[in-house]
Amino acid sequence: MRYVLFSLSALVFYAIFYFASINGLDVLGRKCIESGQLPSIDAPLRTTYTGIEGVDRVLSLLTVFFYPTLDGHNPGLLLHGVAFSGTFGASWTLIVLESWRKGNAGTIAAYPTIFGLIAQVLTFAFGIPLACGLQLGCSVTARRPHADNIRIPRSVLAVLPLIIVVGYMVPTAAMALPAPSVISVDLKQIAIAIWHPWPAYVSILTTVAYFALSPFFSNNHRASMSSLRWVYAFAFANASLSHIVSWVVSLATVVVPVLFEDRYLDSLHPSHVFSVPLPWSGLTVDNVGDGVHVFLRWDYMIGSAGVLIWATSLYTIAHKQLLSTVSWPNLLLKIALLTVLAGPAGAAVELIWERDELVFSETGGSKQQVSKAKKST
Repeated sequence: MRYVLFSLSALVFYAIFYFASINGLDVLGRKCIESGQLPSIDAPLRTTYTGIEGVDRVLSLLTVFFYPTLDGHNPGLLLHGVAFSGTFGASWTLIVLESWRKGNAGTIAAYPTIFGLIAQVLTFAFGIPLACGLQLGCSVTARRPHADNIRIPRSVLAVLPLIIVVGYMVPTAAMALPAPSVISVDLKQIAIAIWHPWPAYVSILTTVAYFALSPFFSNNHRASMSSLRWVYAFAFANASLSHIVSWVVSLATVVVPVLFEDRYLDSLHPSHVFSVPLPWSGLTVDNVGDGVHVFLRWDYMIGSAGVLIWATSLYTIAHKQLLSTVSWPNLLLKIALLTVLAGPAGAAVELIWERDELVFSETGGSKQQVSKAKKST
């Protein structure tokens, strides 16, 4: 499966970057940078953030890309962004959990910031399948899951939901504030730039919490399981709520169109918000916002597929090793229902949650104590 995930990362260069070059998005973006103007409003593009030319150039390019997503001129793009934000947040929660598992210490899986920053610059669709594929290839927690090697420090579990809120959700909400009614256009651009390194914020806060709080948390199995379940519930809610809200709003334009003004009906229609144009369709875009929407639909589809494939692999490996069987019809039906109801990231969270429950049940906790008692007898 790791080669499938690597192939998904490679697909980005055709389905996203090449498509952006032939549909007109690249040209429109370069024109904005050359003119020093934001793409969707008559306002100057900020070109200085850090004073480091290379970094500022990247941040300016990313601002041109993200500003149309957040300014409200393209409601369908904004609604798609709502679904995407929940998917990314839930997926990243799984990646962070994986990085703190005991069996991943010293492996590439223990350094999620690398892949988070890659995802922020080279797309979610490139960075996340790459991280998941490498984890499948190098991690003992994937090949031979056991209660001991998948264990996560309780100090991390106890604060991870709060860290995701502070490190990811707060910067996301800040850059989504309307301008100029709430914040200035310039401050919104600064907020977009500040938002981009959020995977690093999450990693830094998690590391600080681990060293600062570990002395106050004992290695109590029951308490750790309770904290782990809370983290999974939080991630599942993050993925499913954003998925449900975006689809309910979009489907409402078909079921109860009277709730919307006429100018929103086309932009919020499901076929406009969620359909994925093909690179060979001959599609061209007239503005940056429409091009970004095409870009993000492929980004979302490839990246979320990668997370779901990864979760399915972890789930099936654990079941084959511990129960010697996997009911594929039931599993595929479960994945399909979860994807419809909670989105692909929600389905991934549920599968890895079930994997962990199985591993701890079969190789740790009370069952392990019973096994030890039998041996001593």
